[in-house]
Amino acid sequence: MASHTYRFKGVYPALVTPFDENGVNEEQYRGLIDYTIGKGATGLVPCGTTGEFTSMRFEEKVEAIRIACEAAGGRVPVVAGTGAAYTNDVIKLTRRAAEFGASAALVVTPYFLKPSTKEIYEHFEKIANSSEIPIIVYNIPQVTGVMLDWWVIDGLREIENIVGLKDSSGNLVHLTTVLVRKPEEFQVMVGHDEVALPALASGCDGAILASANIFPDRYVKMQAALAAGDLKEALIIQRSIQKTVRIFVNRGGGLAIKAGLNMMGIPVGPARRPLQESDSLRYEDIDELRTCLEDLQLIQRGPVAFRMGDRELIAEGYPKAVGLVPDVVEDLTLLHGEALAGEGQEVAHVDLIMGVRDGPLSTALDNAGKIVEGVHSSNVIKDLDPLTVFAPTVTITSEKQKKMVMEVAQRAVADAIKRTITDGVIPEELIPDLVIAVNAFVHPNAVNPKRVHINNFRAVRFAIRRAFEGRQTVEEIIQRKESARHPFAYNP
Repeated sequence: MASHTYRFKGVYPALVTPFDENGVNEEQYRGLIDYTIGKGATGLVPCGTTGEFTSMRFEEKVEAIRIACEAAGGRVPVVAGTGAAYTNDVIKLTRRAAEFGASAALVVTPYFLKPSTKEIYEHFEKIANSSEIPIIVYNIPQVTGVMLDWWVIDGLREIENIVGLKDSSGNLVHLTTVLVRKPEEFQVMVGHDEVALPALASGCDGAILASANIFPDRYVKMQAALAAGDLKEALIIQRSIQKTVRIFVNRGGGLAIKAGLNMMGIPVGPARRPLQESDSLRYEDIDELRTCLEDLQLIQRGPVAFRMGDRELIAEGYPKAVGLVPDVVEDLTLLHGEALAGEGQEVAHVDLIMGVRDGPLSTALDNAGKIVEGVHSSNVIKDLDPLTVFAPTVTITSEKQKKMVMEVAQRAVADAIKRTITDGVIPEELIPDLVIAVNAFVHPNAVNPKRVHINNFRAVRFAIRRAFEGRQTVEEIIQRKESARHPFAYNP
């Protein structure tokens, strides 16, 4: 049994695990650990849910915990994820974690088999009595299928070597019930990123979060603001990251975190199968995540050259998501971008072309406002630069539909283009030379103008980036072909 006391403090990232053909990619793992500590992380959690521990062999978990403990180098404590469905596997891995110098072990409830309360209690009791380091119980019912109710936690915290709880349920009623009943020495950590602020404000000792791989410093500042009694500042921080956090929580967990880190230039590779960028993390989610990271100033900015015949324009501050953005846009004569956003009747599909005024786009300008047989009417959006031609892709059959398309969707297109200029994606120097033509789909039965606006706004932002960056590439199309089930074939 543990002979020392461990106290949790601050925010620990639930580390993603970089893999290669041999197992854990040590170089990338150490790079990630250095990044998170440099950003203010006060501890590390290897082999948690975000670390894809269920897709790792026992030996790979041992290796990941070893690397984390060595890379931490005493700078911050390590709480090793040692959970498994089989009790003896947990005991063996926890002993190895202790040998490597882990400060505590994070042990998830046995999953898949949905054990009884008695079986859960005896599982943790046997682990705690066999461990040289303290045990933190991990409640995440949305993936284990088992909820650790407060009365079970009441019993578990009576076991001498169980020192805390990580609650990832997202259920604030449950969490506050635990908090008001616990003794002072029993530590409770929030593990659900979307409720970090209310959980910390309610008395949690700290946080173990997936999104702390990306911005641990934001949570450290949030906790500091709460400690100083500045709830307004803490709320500003939570609101600034909430949209990003929602993608991480609801769209693939570690898969989404890895996508974000890779775009930020912190290589961690792909997730392991069956996880893949297609269903849980949709392609529009990757585009949305990218724009969120740009807004948070977590995407590197640098020069991109735009070529127009014998002219070249250098945009110095283009947001250069790693792996997506070329150094040179070779030819601005005619570019194409397509994007889908949203779902249901308010779904937006944008097919966009753009290019220099004296190229093929001059025809779109000439035809704007004219009645051409067999072609949907188009118009130039007023008071918008660069010149933008708007056209619906469906026949308008009612006044309600006309308003949804010609007012709501068209306003969304204009707002998105203005925002894209602010983002630095359309260089201001390029505006006089550029023409954009947007074909926008609005479902005839769409009823929610707010969602129509939001989805068209997002789709246009995505499509412009894709057009400049030559995406999708042939390689992307081939890669995504097998998972494409949506009528707009690039998206599943």
